[in-house]
Amino acid sequence: MPETRSSSTLSVWAWALYDFSNTIFSISILSVYFPLWLEESFDAGPNVFNYVSAVAALGVVLTVPAFGALADFRQRRIPYLVVLTVISAAATAGLDLAGNVIVGLALFVAADVTYQSALVFYNALLPGVAAGRSLDKVSGYGTGAGYVGAIFGLVVLTVFVAGADEIRQVIGPLGVWIQPGPEHSSNAFVPTAVLYMLFSLPTFFLVPDRPVRASRPFNVRAAYRDVLTTVGNIRQYAGMGAFILATLLYMDAASTTIANMSFYGREVFGMAQGGISVLILFSTTFAAVGCVVFGYVSDRAGPKRTLLAIIALWIVAIVMVAGSPAVWVLFAAGPLVGIALGATWTVSRILLVALSPPEKLGEFFGLYGIAGKVSTVLGSSLLGLLLTVLGGMGRAASYRLSIGSLVFVMLISILLLFRVPDARPTPKAGVLDTGTNPRNPSGTLDSPT
Repeated sequence: MPETRSSSTLSVWAWALYDFSNTIFSISILSVYFPLWLEESFDAGPNVFNYVSAVAALGVVLTVPAFGALADFRQRRIPYLVVLTVISAAATAGLDLAGNVIVGLALFVAADVTYQSALVFYNALLPGVAAGRSLDKVSGYGTGAGYVGAIFGLVVLTVFVAGADEIRQVIGPLGVWIQPGPEHSSNAFVPTAVLYMLFSLPTFFLVPDRPVRASRPFNVRAAYRDVLTTVGNIRQYAGMGAFILATLLYMDAASTTIANMSFYGREVFGMAQGGISVLILFSTTFAAVGCVVFGYVSDRAGPKRTLLAIIALWIVAIVMVAGSPAVWVLFAAGPLVGIALGATWTVSRILLVALSPPEKLGEFFGLYGIAGKVSTVLGSSLLGLLLTVLGGMGRAASYRLSIGSLVFVMLISILLLFRVPDARPTPKAGVLDTGTNPRNPSGTLDSPT
């Protein structure tokens, strides 16, 4: 039976540290060092990275309903969280030993799928961690810790990549895996795995794995059937179908832009490793600003109008990136990308809460999360295909046109959002169903990482 006592402050911050840890993985492997390592070591272009990202995202789409149902029906999360995190960290460290591109891509898929799957169980811990507290605030602590983790990870990993010789002298025999000389992206893999595991330990040992309902037999068929039922019933709720489809599109463009910033800087402007890290760090810092500022704007103007403004900001940023005549324009666009990114996650959740009846909130958050994963499949596949088709124009030109095409995706999402009611969340709408709804795999909001 559910426990009703309030959670401790220690358990709240131990839970938030997992967001800190997994964002180190995300920024290193999904955004910066793995993409650059593919090109450095195997001359595998951006199209290869986008194709393999689509494969990993498809794996997540296919497995998330089952993992979500496992967490919901068994009411155990920590054991699965530990196993998946260990596998992800081990595959990340193994990238340092990959001798060919096939092994490297296979390890990346394994690391990414287990990283994403672990988030299902991590998110499912939130109702227990937030017992007796504001769920929104506790969730916000995790989001904030994630952005701090991204900044921390970039700073620390840049030291290993740019100062490999000095690090090897300091740690002696323990640094046998370090490649000497500057800018070997592979030097980030082992530290990423270590930091990922190290900052996950408080969650493993200090977070209570409280049931929020009685345990039930695990039924994997029911998990997939419930997803299809939710999709089939979505037209009964005004604006929800248009919102989910718009979400798929603007998340498609947003996630694709973020995932390709490293490659774009190198392919179009020939930026060095250090410059790319500074660009990502600079942009990420502003994401936290977007979370806070646009949360207040949404409260005053409403989530629909605010989300339309955010997408307009994305369009401006993408146009600046695709048409930038010099690298300084890329750095000028960076803060816009960061602000838009943080604001997107914040306001999208608010609008979903506003559109959903309280008793259906968990169900629609589950569908919202799946839409986000499908958007990664579509976005990465589309960009990879465009880069392949336009490859004859040269890497720089093909990248500019491919990234620029994302503007049209954003414009279509705006047209869809015009069909969404200008709804505002009510106090009861913010209460997640943690008692009877089996269709909410995680029972929580999706993580920006």
